[in-house]
Amino acid sequence: MSKSLLLVLSVLTLLSGCGQKSAIKNAVEAKTLASAYGDGEHVIRNLTFPLSDSALAFKTPLPGIGPIAGGILKFVGNIFAANTGMGRLQMSYTQPIPELPQELSSVRLKRFFFYMKPDGQNKRFRNWWNVVILGKGHVTFDFLDKLAVRMETVTIEEPDTYVPTLETKDYSWSEMKTLMEIFNDGYKPDVVDTERAESLVLLRYFDKQKLSDTTHSKYGQIHIMETVEPQKTKYFLRDHPKLQGVIKKVLILDNSLLIELEKDPVAEEGFKAVLSEEAEELENLKVTYIDTCTPRSCLELKVPDINLVPIANKGNGLKLDAVIHAGKVPESFKLKGFVEFEVKVKTPKGV
Repeated sequence: MSKSLLLVLSVLTLLSGCGQKSAIKNAVEAKTLASAYGDGEHVIRNLTFPLSDSALAFKTPLPGIGPIAGGILKFVGNIFAANTGMGRLQMSYTQPIPELPQELSSVRLKRFFFYMKPDGQNKRFRNWWNVVILGKGHVTFDFLDKLAVRMETVTIEEPDTYVPTLETKDYSWSEMKTLMEIFNDGYKPDVVDTERAESLVLLRYFDKQKLSDTTHSKYGQIHIMETVEPQKTKYFLRDHPKLQGVIKKVLILDNSLLIELEKDPVAEEGFKAVLSEEAEELENLKVTYIDTCTPRSCLELKVPDINLVPIANKGNGLKLDAVIHAGKVPESFKLKGFVEFEVKVKTPKGV
């Protein structure tokens, strides 16, 4: 058995309590990992990578996933956070990819979410206990005109000594012509044959067609909560009896929490009611700011539902090219968010 498979199985064992038969007999039938957490042949898990420099950011223990997810995440984060004030830019980022284990059947990009937090916002927006301020932040993505990111595999001659770098320069139509064609009238995403393709458009955002390039309505409401006690606040929300079945996920993003609710109008009402009821406790947890996502302050970008493994296996390096057109210079902001992948790992028979 390969070392990579042993590592995969070790991680899945920790996550699932070994998946072995219990020594205590009961009426519950023991299931394999693949049956309990997959399709009977594969273990299928969603991995979420917060866009954050904090040591609390989740790092996947599965081999071969980090460079794909981490590279994309850091690259796109840099596009917004470091370069949006410069007008029209093109960027490229190349990173070596380790050999992916054969047991890794599929990696699919499922979600790409960004939230723009005002940097130095007006003090009146910091009155977290006043629920009516939710969603009234004044920094938005309105400055963004076009964004495109393409992934392709390349061959790096000396991958062990290669240092990944982000290259940024003024926009050149001739160099980015093929990528910019996705903004032409009547554009429809190509059907990608991953067995043959060596590149893939990962992200596309066009302000004139934002409804077709974003997918806010697919998920529940998202709130951002700022606190110097993110772990304690996360546990408080997660364990609160009135929030059971209301909150879908809570991610720590530096000194903030990203709180996604279940897609249910009642969930939003219940969440706001708890904020009001627990005002004193939230103050004790040093919550200083709450914001509610809107289509202007958050970007939930549509992504292709395509297995990235066959493309990634065509080379030993991953190259990301991007263009960004800013219609105007934005106000100062901090970028937060996450990228989510679905990972499918084949397990030996009976595991």
